[in-house]
Amino acid sequence: MPDVSVIIAAYRARDDIAAAIASALAQDVPLEVIVVDDASGDGTAEAAEAVTDPRVSVIRLTENGGPAAARNAGFAAATGTFLAVLDADDAYRPGRLARCLTAGARADVIIDSLVIEEEGRAPRTLDATAAAGGATLGLADYVRLNSPMARKDTLGYTKPLFRRAHLERHGLSYDTALRIGEDYLLMAEALAVGGVCRVVGEAGYVYRRRAGSISARLSAAHIEAMMAADDAFARRHALPDDVRAAAASRRAALVDTLAFTRSIDCLKARRPLSAAAAVARRPRSAIHYRYPIAARLGRLFGAPSPA
Repeated sequence: MPDVSVIIAAYRARDDIAAAIASALAQDVPLEVIVVDDASGDGTAEAAEAVTDPRVSVIRLTENGGPAAARNAGFAAATGTFLAVLDADDAYRPGRLARCLTAGARADVIIDSLVIEEEGRAPRTLDATAAAGGATLGLADYVRLNSPMARKDTLGYTKPLFRRAHLERHGLSYDTALRIGEDYLLMAEALAVGGVCRVVGEAGYVYRRRAGSISARLSAAHIEAMMAADDAFARRHALPDDVRAAAASRRAALVDTLAFTRSIDCLKARRPLSAAAAVARRPRSAIHYRYPIAARLGRLFGAPSPA
């Protein structure tokens, strides 16, 4: 049994997949790498199969189901003590998994700091220990630190290691209704059923954020699905008051983000009055215009995007 099963959900990642696999194979712990090709059709599966290391296996899905479905397929095939997610265009830094296993030997979930690389900007580090306020992370703080479109990077960017037995004991898996926010929900579920989360201070994961407008990637349908998933989560668990307070704050942020996204849709449809009305109903949503405005300024004058 390997210590870690690394699950790489891949969609149209032909040019990146070999590097992601190599960063996993370079880790100094017993592991297996399971690549799940989400019906890419661009040669992603073939590029993964070209890696001859016997620790690598490839699952080909016949229909595109999104990252949650692909990761679930990988989780179902995994045999490791811990399950670690790696996005196909990201990478592990040397020693990442060994550090996580050492710190989280008795944990059910492990997260670490990460390096965020974004085109046109200097790499920066998200310090998970500073964000969490220590070496452990509880559910209330995790929910509080996952406000959508926040001014600062949130712990939603982290890629946890999950103890496989903990997920299986409680029947936990990714929600396939979510195309965005699926990582947040699974970790929240793992903590809500009593999981212990350890936080590693050293940055071991390299998260590569692609250039482009946030509003172009986050649709109203995505946000509505996240809100529905949060509602179902609250119904499933008897949450303490501090978690409910954090969830209420997250809900308000989601509603603001939904209003902003709808206003952007109206502007794209050349309906400025409807866009203004959407913002007027949630005035705090107007702050999110800093993203498209800053992106436009950056394209015109080389100005930095907001953090």
